[in-house]
Amino acid sequence: MTIYWTSVEFDINNPTEYEDCIGGFVYLFLKAEDVQDAMTKIQGTIAEEDLSVKHIEFISPYDQTKWDTKDDQVLYDGLAKEAGDSNEIVWDQISAYESDDE
Repeated sequence: MTIYWTSVEFDINNPTEYEDCIGGFVYLFLKAEDVQDAMTKIQGTIAEEDLSVKHIEFISPYDQTKWDTKDDQVLYDGLAKEAGDSNEIVWDQISAYESDDE
């Protein structure tokens, strides 16, 4: 199994449950057999939260990812490790928006 990370833009199906936000972005970290397996898991976890995938920017193995700051490196290495230690998809902090203009 490989640890992947992805950047997902999503629509919120019920904005009243998310302080009237209509969409957002999030990094997800997960363990998967390959990119197709990762895609299936990503779509499933997004749907479980009553969200809809709008755009997947990328799906990439995490192992060679370098971040601009040490703080980011520590944060995301930790999320990737958490994903590797479980069968759960690990979510970074969601960045939500209230309109498509944001």
